[in-house]
Amino acid sequence: LSSSIKLIENNEVIFDEKLRLPLNKMIGVIGTAPPFGEINCGTPGSHGGNMDNTMITEGSALYLPVFTEGALFALGDLHAVMGDGEIGVSGAEAAGKVHVKLEVIKNLKLKNPVLENKESISTIASAETLDAAVNNAVADMADILAERIDLPYSEIAMLLSLIGQAQICQVVDPLKTARYVVPKWALEKYQFKLI
Repeated sequence: LSSSIKLIENNEVIFDEKLRLPLNKMIGVIGTAPPFGEINCGTPGSHGGNMDNTMITEGSALYLPVFTEGALFALGDLHAVMGDGEIGVSGAEAAGKVHVKLEVIKNLKLKNPVLENKESISTIASAETLDAAVNNAVADMADILAERIDLPYSEIAMLLSLIGQAQICQVVDPLKTARYVVPKWALEKYQFKLI
């Protein structure tokens, strides 16, 4: 934790004598090996990596592309709480244990990571600019929907414009990361299933 944050107590981070913050335990770095070469753990990309996505938390399912035999899965950079954007280059960093279930899903083709929780499906993309990251996340979501529901792209675009949420994950890494979040309640009307 940073020097200004005192400790974690009763599922709250004590910021100072006036402010306590509810925990939102999340994983900052999680991914597989990149499609080529090596990459430092501070750089996000299609493999996952340092996405700093506050939705990667308890109960969520993260689907990652696998580019290398064995996937070479890794995770780290745990936070007790962090705001979207991670604008100060650090959240409330914390030690912890993470329990994950790894499974290979052979028929799921992804360009970038996809996150699922009880309420939503999110596509996650990283790029040199936030604009490009958002555009890539939206395009990924449109492609995923086009493969699974019977609507033309023009209607998918309208649907995403009406119910989707473009959100910032982080703006401090070499590549910026955004997510595009779509609520499951709407997709269920079309019998949508990711897997």
